[in-house]
Amino acid sequence: MDIIEELKKINASQQAQIEELIRQNQILTEQVKYLRNKLYGHSSEKSIDDGQTSLFDDASNGVFEDPESTGEQIEIVTVRKKKRQSQKAKITKNLPIKEELIELAEHNCHNCGNAYQIFKRLIGDKFHLQPAQAYIVRRYQEVGKCQHCSEDVNYDGDQFVSATVPQSFMAHSLASEDLVATIIANKYELALPLYRQRQRLKGLGLSVSEATLSNWVIFGSERVALVDQLLFRKLKQQPYLHGDETPIQVLREPGKSATSKSFLWEMRSAANAATSIIHFHYDPSRSEKVARAIYEGFNGTLVCDGYAGYNHIPPGIRRAGCWAHGRRKFVDGTNGIESQRSLGRKFVKKFDQLFAIERKAQGFSPQQLLEIRQRESKPIVDSIWQLMSETTPINKSKLGRAYTYMVNQREQLEVFLNDPGVAISNNIAERSIKTSVIGRKNWLFSTGQRGAKANALFLGLFETACQGQFKNVGFRQKEM
Repeated sequence: MDIIEELKKINASQQAQIEELIRQNQILTEQVKYLRNKLYGHSSEKSIDDGQTSLFDDASNGVFEDPESTGEQIEIVTVRKKKRQSQKAKITKNLPIKEELIELAEHNCHNCGNAYQIFKRLIGDKFHLQPAQAYIVRRYQEVGKCQHCSEDVNYDGDQFVSATVPQSFMAHSLASEDLVATIIANKYELALPLYRQRQRLKGLGLSVSEATLSNWVIFGSERVALVDQLLFRKLKQQPYLHGDETPIQVLREPGKSATSKSFLWEMRSAANAATSIIHFHYDPSRSEKVARAIYEGFNGTLVCDGYAGYNHIPPGIRRAGCWAHGRRKFVDGTNGIESQRSLGRKFVKKFDQLFAIERKAQGFSPQQLLEIRQRESKPIVDSIWQLMSETTPINKSKLGRAYTYMVNQREQLEVFLNDPGVAISNNIAERSIKTSVIGRKNWLFSTGQRGAKANALFLGLFETACQGQFKNVGFRQKEM
């Protein structure tokens, strides 16, 4: 009997090991399918059938199996030290010149009343840029000489007076305000990186380094920093906000490697806000300290995803969850372990019903929207929680992770049912932050922190401008 009991224990232990190995194999198979679907499947989040098969599954096709034979080649390379190029901007073409004369306020001597003898003094050149047109404005300063006073023995030497020169946008530089504005617009509106703009400017007759262009952009951001601060203050006065964050790369940061991640934090108005403002904040960290700092002073409802950093925002802020994030995780489950796919599709179908109700209710008054959500959306939400309580997914699988997300976010996800001002998802923030993602793919990284801050500032200003809301901000001189 002792041997039988021992064998039963061994059998039970082996059976448990087999079940664990089967579970691990299912999870690993799910991960392979998930990654393959990410690479070769549909990128849309619409409800579709399982992901398409990889184009490279056929091992017999023999595509690119062997390297191309090129034969033996000997190449002699002569290394020459390159002469370091000057970083100073300079004119490289004979461009049309427009002369600008800054005239004297008075053409008569204030001492004796006689007319000045007028001549010009060269101040310097400014490279101007208009669409498909480049030209130089050569600025002169009008200088007056009183011949009468100069010949008067009571005065020591010639008597000159110069016209007051207006303050330059960027002193001791070829850059004019319209040139810098065009560079900034090309980068943040058209996602055209500076190295490509440098090539274009060279073709127009201006030789300038990428570092100089970066400095011009940073200088421009410092000139409009007060506008950004004003918008940020007005944004935090609104009752509903959306928040998100995305990684960026900054090469030179204290205490961090060049390949480490930094982050761009987004804060923006809700879709139904009277004044739509979008603000980006750069920070080397994604820690909860950053979330707490940037949302300090806001007293309202924040729609965001389930990132744990938002758990530490100031206590006066109410958090609302994003049903699109939850749906996305269940969509991953439909491409996961085969035995769980049908269950994942049941959840996705219920999520789709919630979003269909929201689309149908667009344009309704807040009271009407609240009634629709209570009458139609709440029963669906209750059925989702009921279905979750009746089933148990495989631990650590895609569907299991979707369950965990929903359970942890239940309180936040239900906020929209009782407040018509709260959106059902955070998609509006994701659409706004997509501009930075497109830009990141083009300009790749920021060299330093000042450049990263300039990127954040201009991305926010351009996104706000695209909403057509600058006219509604209500700038006052005393605020500037």
